[in-house]
Amino acid sequence: MSDQPSDNSLDWRRRPRRERASREVAASEADSESAAAPEEELVTSRTLFSYLEPVVDTIGSFGTPMVIAGIVGLVVGITLAAFVSSLRLYGFITIGFSVVLLGLVTLIFLSSVFAAFISRTGRYGVNSLVMLAAFLGIVVVINFIAFGNITRVDTTATNQFSLAQRTRDLLDNLNQPVKATGFFVVDLPASVQAEVQRDLLVRQVKVEEKLREFENRSSKFSYEIKDPDLEPELARSLGVTQNESIVIEGLESGIADVVLPTDQFYTELEQDLYTSILVATGQGQKTVYFLTGHGERSIHGTGGDGYDSIRQGLEGDNYQVQTLRWDPLDTEVTVPDGSCPAGEEIGEDGRCPSGVFPLANADLLVIARPTGELPDAHAEALNSYLAGRNPDGSGRREGGRMIFLAEPDTDESFLALLANWGVVVDRGYIRDLDGSVPGNPHTLRLERYNNSPLVSDISYPRGTPLQVAFMPGAAPIRFLAEEERVRIPIPLAVTTSNSYLIDDIERTDPVTEGDTADPQASFSPAVYVRGFGPVGAAAPTAQPPENETSGLVVFGDSDFIANSFADRGSGAALFLNSANFLLGDISLVSIRDRAFVRREINLDRNQYNFVRFSSWFFLPGLMGLMAALVWWVRR
Repeated sequence: MSDQPSDNSLDWRRRPRRERASREVAASEADSESAAAPEEELVTSRTLFSYLEPVVDTIGSFGTPMVIAGIVGLVVGITLAAFVSSLRLYGFITIGFSVVLLGLVTLIFLSSVFAAFISRTGRYGVNSLVMLAAFLGIVVVINFIAFGNITRVDTTATNQFSLAQRTRDLLDNLNQPVKATGFFVVDLPASVQAEVQRDLLVRQVKVEEKLREFENRSSKFSYEIKDPDLEPELARSLGVTQNESIVIEGLESGIADVVLPTDQFYTELEQDLYTSILVATGQGQKTVYFLTGHGERSIHGTGGDGYDSIRQGLEGDNYQVQTLRWDPLDTEVTVPDGSCPAGEEIGEDGRCPSGVFPLANADLLVIARPTGELPDAHAEALNSYLAGRNPDGSGRREGGRMIFLAEPDTDESFLALLANWGVVVDRGYIRDLDGSVPGNPHTLRLERYNNSPLVSDISYPRGTPLQVAFMPGAAPIRFLAEEERVRIPIPLAVTTSNSYLIDDIERTDPVTEGDTADPQASFSPAVYVRGFGPVGAAAPTAQPPENETSGLVVFGDSDFIANSFADRGSGAALFLNSANFLLGDISLVSIRDRAFVRREINLDRNQYNFVRFSSWFFLPGLMGLMAALVWWVRR
């Protein structure tokens, strides 16, 4: 039988006990010999890192200040590199130095940093950093897209920073490419004061912003800014003779029109650009006339009873607003229709044979609170205008459009003009016990509007009723009984049924009983009449064309659109909507002037006390109840 191989396995459990004992003794002797080795041999076996360890320990003792310095350096470097172009190089150097500091600390404490990241707290921190980085990345992308696609969103209630609807319609329907060139001096002489330079720069920025809005609206509109000192030939060829000029060119028509600033603040820049585009593209602009000569309101009056604000509102809708003065002694008066007098033909230069330009056609005529008498010749001219004919009997292009602003004391001659078209303005003022302003019984709060489809564009623009309108001392208006085939009368707004007609302006309390009781009813201080002829005219046998019908809007008050009331409620909107409706500009309805509007809350004493005391005690009382509830649950 052959000998068994010796068990040389390294597994100590398979070795004999004697062998295990001898091996342990040998291992202990080897250890003792290593311990007795000379010190020189131990030194020569040290690694290179052992020499750097003291330096690393010294640097590591300053770990916290180095981390703080690195973070501060990163922030400062990024700020310099991103926002200070002249120090961008130093910013990059600071960023590099900070990265070196943070990297050095990270290498020294690598095990601690790694342990911090893989621990539960570290994982949460890394997750937060990832989410923060993702959020910052999304913000950067959104800003990058936003800077490349500049679009403003106007969130103001009155569209303070938006183009008017009429302007947007014009730009959307341009019949040819239009180019605007603004001429502004960029490099002003050193002698020009800093304040003047600043004002010029502010005006230039305002012009550029407005032109940019026009360009963003239409692909057919473009603009550029030029320095007339650097390009004098271009400025001279376009007829520019002064700085701060804008030239509007129709690229197909070849017509160029120069826009000069109306004032130093460019308050009418949009209207001026609109008008210039109409000129450059060969289109026309509608004209609104305010009749004067009979004591009417002034459209240039800046006082409380003036109409300067409503004029600006009409011009904000890009209408041309002018005055039509008829001298009381003048018997040869006509409403302008764009033609020369006495049937003369307009020459090639646009002038009449007499050398004057014909007055623009009266697309709308406004008679605002006349205090004098209406001569017969003037009344005949107004009747002819509404009927769509000239005083000599010849036909006009279309029926007239008129807005009449009456008062309880309007002269009988003007009331006769209205009565000829089926409208009666009663004497006295409306006292609405449920709708007058608390503490001011003469002022009517008008908020019940007619939503009939025939007039909803005036009173219910885009399906939303107008807000309250304030009419001080408004007279009621009613209609003469007439066959609807001749005229269609429609109230625009009515008062509550608890309204009275008081004929004494000094009296505020109505008489409700007896033979002298004041009439009680639901009155209308604003009406619209669509007519095919005056009272007594024959009814048409067929539906007349739209341009042969007349439109008449009558208000029983003239103060509700005065300067003192223009920014209160929807009075101005009611008037301007009526003008847009009569002129056929339905798209403009409810798009009002972008002035800041004062919105009032009219409260009586009980309502005022409720608002005041509820604001004092409601929230504290609610907090007290919640505290008591929490105490009761946790007691």
